[in-house]
Amino acid sequence: MRIAVPIWEDKVSPLLDTASKLLIIESETQNEVSRFEAFLLEKDIPRRCHFIQGLNINVLICGGVSRQFSGMLTASEIKVISGISGPAEDVLDAYLKGKLLDSKFFMPGRKN
Repeated sequence: MRIAVPIWEDKVSPLLDTASKLLIIESETQNEVSRFEAFLLEKDIPRRCHFIQGLNINVLICGGVSRQFSGMLTASEIKVISGISGPAEDVLDAYLKGKLLDSKFFMPGRKN
């Protein structure tokens, strides 16, 4: 499984639509196997979505995302988990352990 998190200064970027970098980890049975970063150079949402699709992402964890972008990602069978904030490493660790829905990772105003 490939999990992507848009990052800004080692934290989950507040808005996927304008993020410039993705941290991508490959996991097997809830353990990280490898990781790499990808730069989001495209500003156009459809092109940005196409780029992310090409990375074979299964789950994308982000702060905020526009409805259009979220819909495009979901339509391409990428699970989008939005409304998440915090240090990217903590968020990834929580996701792998099934604890991402702890309110300490919620952006202000998000309800479970």
